[in-house]
Amino acid sequence: MAPTLWVLALAVLEALLAYVGSLKNPLFSLIYSWTPAAVAYVFAKKAGVRFPVLGTPNRHWLLALFLPPLLAAATTLLSLPFGRWQGLAPLKVAFPKLSAMPDALFLLVFFLYGILLAATVGVLFTLGSEIFWRGYLWETLRPRGLWPASLEIGFYFGLWSIPGVLATVRLSELSAFYLFFLFAMGILLTPGLLWIRERGQAVFAAALFLAGVHAWSFLPRMLVEGPEGLVGFYSLPGLATLALFNLVLRRWNP
Repeated sequence: MAPTLWVLALAVLEALLAYVGSLKNPLFSLIYSWTPAAVAYVFAKKAGVRFPVLGTPNRHWLLALFLPPLLAAATTLLSLPFGRWQGLAPLKVAFPKLSAMPDALFLLVFFLYGILLAATVGVLFTLGSEIFWRGYLWETLRPRGLWPASLEIGFYFGLWSIPGVLATVRLSELSAFYLFFLFAMGILLTPGLLWIRERGQAVFAAALFLAGVHAWSFLPRMLVEGPEGLVGFYSLPGLATLALFNLVLRRWNP
């Protein structure tokens, strides 16, 4: 419990420093993401806890990269009953250099760009947090089993995510809806992150998966216009997508 409290307390402190202007992005995000790794190192060394961080790539590392866009696509489909389909127009506005491409080629390049972003810049920010949550903390809670440990890890992981968002997004642009869904996503993502970490035999595999989720989370909201909470990844359709994903995992890992 003490390591987790240290991580949460330092997250609040760093968020306060960023809020008053002492830490600027992207430096803040990098420090915020890697502080849990430092806590994990201190407590793991003290307790003699060992876990694989990098490991050897296997096919589940590819799954970690390709699963997030599938989850984003499923969320988009579940958002459609509550919103209006906008097509590729918003994406082409966001990526003007690619807008002249035929739709099929645009989608292919956009897909490859998302995969590359997650596997490079994205994982640089997610590996630090995963060293603690799906590395050190999972090893200490492993005897409880995947699902009970997922609930505890996910609860604290969801809490840890909130100060970082509060520090980097204008409070006027945030809502209680978004913060609730951010917290809930922390819980619902954890079984999948632990499953990927186990099958990938390294924390790095979980970091790839989380980086992919971050890279693709904006997609449903851009493709479907609709009310907050009913459209997008951080919404009811996003929660439903992850709940269905967890049901599938439950069948594979009772």
